[in-house]
Amino acid sequence: MTLPLDTAPGPSPDAEAERNAAISRDALRRAWQELAQGDLMQASEKAWGASAHAVKAVAERRRWFSEADWKLQRATEIITIELKDADIIGSYYTARHAHFNFYGHLYDAQGVGFAIDAAENLVAKLEPTLAPDYSPPYVDATTEAKIRSLEQPTSALDRNRLENGRPPMEERPPAAAPTPAT
Repeated sequence: MTLPLDTAPGPSPDAEAERNAAISRDALRRAWQELAQGDLMQASEKAWGASAHAVKAVAERRRWFSEADWKLQRATEIITIELKDADIIGSYYTARHAHFNFYGHLYDAQGVGFAIDAAENLVAKLEPTLAPDYSPPYVDATTEAKIRSLEQPTSALDRNRLENGRPPMEERPPAAAPTPAT
């Protein structure tokens, strides 16, 4: 079955999935570094970024549009239902709340550490769903309707992606900052 994202110009959804997974793993690594350095705001934001990009990676692999917060949440709900694992949505919400810490300074170092742990848990639980041969399990009609809502463009941003694609990978910033030569 061909879905709209399969026909969009630019990098393939599979290449985008790999890129988002790499961004997620790098953000986790950097979250722990920022926490160790005492930068709670940046550590919080990296935890959220790791989670968001992990969900976006799964969405790309499945040809779902994910360029809105509600779409990330819906994708997470669907995966939670498929895998019958409430830890997935719980970890997502914990990491999402860490994003609020970036603006509100709500967490101490221990709280930020919990958020990074939650992000790490989410990334690990989503990893198997990124395999090219992963076959999503059967879900009920309500969940299937949620899936269909992510497969169709619902915003100007989605329609723009279909018409113009994304720039080639080499024209975008790298997934991880270059490591300085020693």
